[in-house]
Amino acid sequence: MLDRQTAVLLAELDRMTQAWIATGADGSVSGSRAFAAEIFRAFAGADRDETDCDVEPISIAGGIGPRPARLYRPRGVGAAQTPVVVFFHGGGWVLGDLDSYDGLIRSLSVLSGAAFVSVDYRLAPEHPFPAGLDDAFAAIRWTAEHAHKFGADPGRLAVMGDSAGGNLAAVACQLALLAGGPAIAAQYLIYPMIDVSRPHAAYPSRDAYGDGDYFLTRAAIDGTLGWYLAREGAADDPRVSPLLAPDLAGMPPTTIIVAGHDPLRDEARAYFDRLCSAGVEAAWRAFDSTIHGFVSFGVLDVAQTARRELAAAIRRTLGSEPR
Repeated sequence: MLDRQTAVLLAELDRMTQAWIATGADGSVSGSRAFAAEIFRAFAGADRDETDCDVEPISIAGGIGPRPARLYRPRGVGAAQTPVVVFFHGGGWVLGDLDSYDGLIRSLSVLSGAAFVSVDYRLAPEHPFPAGLDDAFAAIRWTAEHAHKFGADPGRLAVMGDSAGGNLAAVACQLALLAGGPAIAAQYLIYPMIDVSRPHAAYPSRDAYGDGDYFLTRAAIDGTLGWYLAREGAADDPRVSPLLAPDLAGMPPTTIIVAGHDPLRDEARAYFDRLCSAGVEAAWRAFDSTIHGFVSFGVLDVAQTARRELAAAIRRTLGSEPR
């Protein structure tokens, strides 16, 4: 059952969606991006943890040139080097931006005591696969090489992402393992998109929660995937569906957070089970009363709880200290 706050949010989201459809902008990429940004603004909530964080726009390496990013560093954590987490936002490889995730990353940085590098990777359809993935892997390499310059410890480098950003984080971890580096100390996957190779019916959560009543829809998954794979790549490529990687042994300690009413819940569980079977240290946390995207919606109490659990996982696996 949905918690009361999530149900209220969904009702307001439905009202916003109907108003957006009435404008006629729902068929365009630019319109979809603007509406996604509006949703994040509407449900970000008041600042609770974010004020004691220094934020700096930076330029980092991308797949074919520099990419914008933001560096987040908590204040008052002492002189020791902090861990650093490279973050990839969600949005089906098509939507999302640095601004929409600013409050979330501020909060996680302050709560965990870790530095964050939030990456503005290239988006489809203008830049289809593998552009975003190339940017993600380049960002991890750049951070490993430059972390010491901003007071972070490259030996405690982790990756995090939500939804399609969780897909990029998971794939980048696999690529780093195959390439022999950079060494990644942990990965944190928030309702990740893990397998787009199978029909929706392969995962009961896709059928149960993908009709449109719970924010993320099967149609949206199909549509953004089509844009992502418009020029090359295939859904059954492990660089697109990381669940299909032949061997997950050697992956870093992994924390997976999901929502109970989320079409992506069951594929994330399948990935968790495979990690465990491969001997990887993995933790699973399901917030059963809420929906896809909830960790970004700071108006929800369940989002605040999840942020604190994520921060605790960072402290546990990377040895950081909160403010």
